[in-house]
Amino acid sequence: MTNNYEVPKCILKFIQDSISKIPVIVIGSGASAAYGIAGMGQLANYLKKEIIPTENERELWEEFKQLLNNDVDLESALHKVDISERLEKEVVLKTKELILPKDIEIREKLVLGEVDMPLSLLISHLNETANPQIKVVTTNYDRIVEYAVDYAGIDYYSGFLGKYIQKFDGRFNREKVLNKIEILKVHGSLDWYTNSVNEVLALPDSFQNAENLFPTMVTPGKNKYQLTHDDPFRTLITRVDSVFLEAKSLLIIGFGFNDDHIQPKLMQKMRSSQTPIIIISKELTLKTREFIKTNEDSKILGIEEYGDGSNCIWQVKNV
Repeated sequence: MTNNYEVPKCILKFIQDSISKIPVIVIGSGASAAYGIAGMGQLANYLKKEIIPTENERELWEEFKQLLNNDVDLESALHKVDISERLEKEVVLKTKELILPKDIEIREKLVLGEVDMPLSLLISHLNETANPQIKVVTTNYDRIVEYAVDYAGIDYYSGFLGKYIQKFDGRFNREKVLNKIEILKVHGSLDWYTNSVNEVLALPDSFQNAENLFPTMVTPGKNKYQLTHDDPFRTLITRVDSVFLEAKSLLIIGFGFNDDHIQPKLMQKMRSSQTPIIIISKELTLKTREFIKTNEDSKILGIEEYGDGSNCIWQVKNV
């Protein structure tokens, strides 16, 4: 059922109850797109334009570009074409090259008061409750979540210890980090690197061109699954699975339900429990709409933009 006008009181109560349970927050690329961070379509165009293959790589790269030109999505195209290890590294470097300047611009605007960050207000609100134990799961490389938490004046733990030279630790259940917000970045971050002795570090942006460091980011393609068998991703994905299983409610913002690193446990939670779930997106995908309509035993509310207001999709008997 949908409602484009006045939201029934039962829906408002459902939202209030869900938020009061301190939801696990899932942040997808749609949340970052609102700030101008490039999505997969823009990244595909950037890779086509900026990556120059060697003579030996040219045939496969042209095949890859042709798939993109035929409206095959970036991840599917990188699965269909077995590009070289050098090109895989170029994809990582160019991905960072595209996203980092806008990320830094957003940080500067936030500091200058030129941009709003509703996530910061939400986190501040949740943190006012007793023993909040806030957890944020994101597939994004940018630092929007970190900026929001910083702006709220709250400590967080993303698996690293240290200040200027942070090393991956990954011990989320230690007493030392229990009172901090957990930020679980399952695809890595713009400021994560692996050095020549395979240490995973989080470093200031000034280190971005340092020799013997390579960005620790899982980009689309076949290498995506190989990388996640190693830390930090193995530990982070295991932690996310546990967080989803224990969640008392879920708030999902801008997530397209097409990432198979966090999706299995997330979908299992959504299908098999009475956990209240709120999905917020600029536009709910057909896959999301179908999921809400066909899972009558779940408690799921979808909210999308509709003109100057919002459109809600839900299972009435569940709320």
